[in-house]
Parts: sequence; C-alpha cells; structure tokens
Amino acid sequence: MMCNIMVKATSRSVHHAFSKYLDMAHEGQQIVITKRGKPWAKLEPIQGEKPKKLDWNKVFERTRANFKGRKVEAVKALLKMREEERW
Repeated sequence: MMCNIMVKATSRSVHHAFSKYLDMAHEGQQIVITKRGKPWAKLEPIQGEKPKKLDWNKVFERTRANFKGRKVEAVKALLKMREEERW
C-alpha cells in the first residue's frame, strides 16, 4: 500500500533541491509544487511499480535534518498513528 503523505514545496525549493524531492517521490510521497502560494504541479511516484514500504526512521532523520527539529515530534507521532491504522 502506498503512503499518501502530501508534501508542499515551493518551486524555488524544488529547483534548489530537486534530487531530495525526487527521492521523496520515489519513497512514495506526493509533492505538490507551489508557485506564489498556489498549487502549480505535482510530483508523485509512478503507479505501475510496486511501492516499497517507507523506512520511517530515514524519513524522521531527513525531516529532523531539513527542519532542524522543528515540530518533528508532533509529525512523528501523527505519522506513526497513520502507519498503525494501515497495518
């Protein structure tokens, strides 16, 4: 089952860190790219391939590194609850 986490990113941030967002899409996340505050495009994994199960520890570590720990614990708890509901 694919994880339906929707991530918002500005076109500027995607331009500067495209490989990071490409890896996120490969892991099963959907990225909505915004321009001037409005949704502009979507980057998502190809549906034909079987998505791999997310390694949540990697996601948490990447989130912690990218956002320097802001709100990480709240997001971690929410994602853990969503994962438990699925399985």
